[in-house]
Amino acid sequence: MAREGVKIVSETVVNKRFAELERVFAAGKASHAYLFLGEINQEHSAGIQRLVQILLCLAEKEKPCGHCRACRYLLRGSHPDFRVIEPEGGKIKLEEIRQLCYDAVLNPYLSSCKVYYFKRFESLTEVAANAFLKTLEEPPPAVYFLALAEHELGILPTVRSRMQRIQLGSGGREEAPFLAADLPLTDLNALFRQAEKISGDDREQVELFLQRLQTQLRHELLMGIEAGTVRKGLVKANTAVQQARAYTAANLNLRLLLEDLFLTLYEELGRETSL
Repeated sequence: MAREGVKIVSETVVNKRFAELERVFAAGKASHAYLFLGEINQEHSAGIQRLVQILLCLAEKEKPCGHCRACRYLLRGSHPDFRVIEPEGGKIKLEEIRQLCYDAVLNPYLSSCKVYYFKRFESLTEVAANAFLKTLEEPPPAVYFLALAEHELGILPTVRSRMQRIQLGSGGREEAPFLAADLPLTDLNALFRQAEKISGDDREQVELFLQRLQTQLRHELLMGIEAGTVRKGLVKANTAVQQARAYTAANLNLRLLLEDLFLTLYEELGRETSL
């Protein structure tokens, strides 16, 4: 019963947040970029879809009307000014972002604006994120970016800082999968078992894991610098992850690669309670 009560409260909070955003969007006061943090589920997707409908609706009042050409096209999945960006092979890649940036400067076809919706925004590769940054910093007129991510550690800080952050669930750092804080850093045998497990994924998923891990390490390094302390173990661990990412692209054996990396993490971070 307690678990059900928590779920009801959580859903109420999410519904309230979407209701508040709907009023903002309908009043024409939406920001150009939003980062929604929460599970990829039907409730969150439906809430974001309604925000998209409000932006694209052609009615002068009471948006979304549900019956104008824009609303009908959107519900059929054929609106020319709406585009969904999803990861292919576990990643949103550079070519996809290049096409988006080119398309964003073109005038809308039907509605008064264009809307781009990213699913699993944390799967944006670093090079793709850097390519997207300029468009995000200087968005064309009447262009909106909505992004849904389960956590934010895989997202470049420079990208996150230019988007309005909306927390839909617990999300965030504590639930990010396969990050250093979740690794058994004091148990080398357990680390090797984890290496075997992760290496069973395809190469792109391993690269995504390493990208998220490096993002976390960099974040901890920056926090240390701000506090006036630089931890040598974190510096060496970050370097090891960077090398592992390069070797992943070189098509080396993933299990041996991860075992070597985890051995470094064990030696450099295993004596510390957490990152």
